[in-house]
Amino acid sequence: MRTFVSAFVMVLLFGLQAVAQEAMPKVFLMGDNEKEYEQLTQDYAQSLLEVCNNDMEAAFGQWLEMVKEMELYAQKIKFDLKGVKLRLHVFFSPDGKIDHIGYLLRGDSRNINTAEMSAFLSSFINRYKFTKTSDKKFSHYTGATFPTFVEKFSE
Repeated sequence: MRTFVSAFVMVLLFGLQAVAQEAMPKVFLMGDNEKEYEQLTQDYAQSLLEVCNNDMEAAFGQWLEMVKEMELYAQKIKFDLKGVKLRLHVFFSPDGKIDHIGYLLRGDSRNINTAEMSAFLSSFINRYKFTKTSDKKFSHYTGATFPTFVEKFSE
C-alpha cells in the first residue's frame, strides 16, 4: 500500500509540474507569474555555459547568433527594435527549441508596447531553433540591446 501511495504522489507531483509549465505563457514579463517562473528556473537549471562545456566564447557566440537572428527576423517583419534594451531569460528544450522567454525592459530602453514586444517574441520563438542542443533542458539569462553591434572576434 505504501508503495502505491508513494507512486501516486510522484505521478501527481509530476502532473502538477506539467500543468504549471503549461499554464506559464510562452512569453512573459519577468515579475509576473513569480511562482511559475521560479519553477521554470529549477526545471531548466542547466546553463548555456554548461551546454557549451564551460567555454565562455562558445556560449557567447551561440547567444550572439540567436540575438542576431532575432534582429534579422524583426527587420523582415518590419518590427522596430532599435533602442530596445532587455533582460532576457530564455528556456530551451534539449533539442534547441525555445520553450519560454521571460523579459524585462531595462530602464534605459526605448519605450515599447509590451503587448507588441510579447507578440514579436512569441512569433520569433515559433520560428527559431537554437543551434546548440543538450541532453537536458537549459536556459540563459542575460541582456540584449538593439541594434546589435557586438561582433565575435576570432584571431
